[in-house]
This record gives sequence, structure tokens and C-alpha cells, in this order.
Amino acid sequence: MAAAALLALLPATLFAGPTTKLTFQMDLDVKNVQFAGLLVAERDGLYRAAGLEVDVQRLGKGSSDYSNLSAKVAMTEGMVGSIESGLFLAGRAAGLHIVALGAMFQQTPLGLISFRTAGIRTPNDLVGKTVAVHGDGHEALDAILQRAGMNRTQLTVTDADYGNAPLLTGKCDAKQGYLVDELIQLQVEGNDMVALSFGANGYAAYSQVYFVSETTLRKHRAALVRFIAASNHGWRTAMADVPGTAKFVVQQHEPTLGLEYQTRSLRAIGPLLTAESPQMGVTTPETWLRNAGAFLTGQPKAKLGEMAQWVDFSVAAEAARLNP
Repeated sequence: MAAAALLALLPATLFAGPTTKLTFQMDLDVKNVQFAGLLVAERDGLYRAAGLEVDVQRLGKGSSDYSNLSAKVAMTEGMVGSIESGLFLAGRAAGLHIVALGAMFQQTPLGLISFRTAGIRTPNDLVGKTVAVHGDGHEALDAILQRAGMNRTQLTVTDADYGNAPLLTGKCDAKQGYLVDELIQLQVEGNDMVALSFGANGYAAYSQVYFVSETTLRKHRAALVRFIAASNHGWRTAMADVPGTAKFVVQQHEPTLGLEYQTRSLRAIGPLLTAESPQMGVTTPETWLRNAGAFLTGQPKAKLGEMAQWVDFSVAAEAARLNP
């Protein structure tokens, strides 16, 4: 029924010609509910109904796989990548010919995680604390500090890997993480944790940004519209049955992940899908400008060029009209 509904929404003229093959490159090495919409679209035949053959690929587990993600997408025709908007901007500034099309999460779920007893509720509570951030979190931290009238001299900032050990062993008071992932996992394990959201405290950014090479956009634009439309449909189906979707993801893709963790994560993801607009997948020039401003403040020698060169707003907008 879901595939039939999508067929009714998409103009028949879009299906002329052979099936288009696309690869979707995740920025994560597990197929968890952060990609539930795409996994449901795959399960329900929505991509096939849209004239697409989509291969959803996990990211490799090596650190180089993550750091080379933008370059991989830039060099691979027919590949759609998923990435944090700040990392996308870094790739573009490095000279990669990549273009953002939209975003699954219209507000970043990045933030600082801490034990409740640390008393960290606002940026001002970070004074005198040790904060561990990843390589891609420094501009976000600086943005929330600046908004609060603070600077780094008032706290200790250290680098962190992607595990929770520094926080659990007391090496830091707060650690960067996904509030729909690490925070929930720690809570499910029985820890009394709280979060300081970057997005709610002045850092404008997107997560799980759809992006492609300029060549892929030029050659496969119509297919990319259909891909995002089908993915949006998958997300709506996923959110209509959170328990069922979480169970499907665990059973069919990641049996080692806990069902409670996945269910709570998907519930937390829901508001992010339409944080800026009721139309899934779309982004705004205003948020991209704010994100680019934060990026360029931390990288004063970097150059991005005109936004029209690195964001195509029309693809996600057309997709949203196909599947409102």
C-alpha cells in the first residue's frame, strides 16, 4: 500500500526509462533508527516504485572512512552521502565539488552529555569544567559560548574519541554526543544523565545532510528528487509506528542493539525531522548562512563561495511537493 501511495503522488513521467541505480553512503557503521526512514523505504519497495535501485551502505569502522566520506562522495557518481552540515562545509572549503540537497534532521542532535550531579544545564554552568569534544564539535562549542558571552578561557576543552569512557571514568565533566544516541544509551544503561543541546543554545546546523557530487546532481537530478521523496515517505511511515519500526530495525538490521534504546532513540528523532518546516528534507538559506558563519569564524582562512554553488534547495523542495 505504501508503494502504491507513492506511485499515486509521483508523476508518471518521472518513471520513463530504465531504473536508476543510486548508492546511499551512511555516516555511521550501524543501520540503526537514525536511518529508519530509508530502511523502511527500502523494506516497503518505495525506492523500487520510484524507479530506483538504492544500495544503503554502512560506513566502515575505521576513522579514515569517516574523515574521507566527503571525498568518497565527491569522486563517486550516483552516490548520495549523509553528513553533519559542518563537515559538509569543511569538505566544500577544501575544494571538493559537493552539493547539499537537504537534510533528514532539520536541527542538529549534537550536544554535551553530563551526569545530573555535575549541574550542567546552561552554557554558563560550563565555567571551570572539563569538556571533551570531537574534531567536528569545536565550532558548535564556540557558537554556544559566544552566544552566552563566554569564551574557552573559562573552561578546559579536551579532545575525545567516540566512546563514553572519558565521561564514565570522570576524565571530563561533559562530553559531546548525539542526544538521540549516546545520551539515550547511557540512560538505558541506568545512568542519570542530562544534556545541553547545541541546537537549543545558538548553534544552527543540520544533521544527516543529503549531499552529492556536482556530477551526480547534473546527471541524476530527477532520480535524486524521487529518492528524497521516497525517503520522506519512509520517514512518515516509520514515525507512524515507532515501536514496530524500532523492532524491525533491530530484528532485520542490528540484532545486537537493544530494542528499548532504539525505540527511545526514534521517539527523540521525531521532532528533528520537521524542526524547521512541516516539509521533511528541506533546509533554509538562513540556517545555512548561520552555520557557514560559525564555520568561517573558526576557519578564518577558509572560503566557501556563493551558497548557490554548494546548496541546491530545489531538489528537496520538489521532493516535498511530491510527498507532502
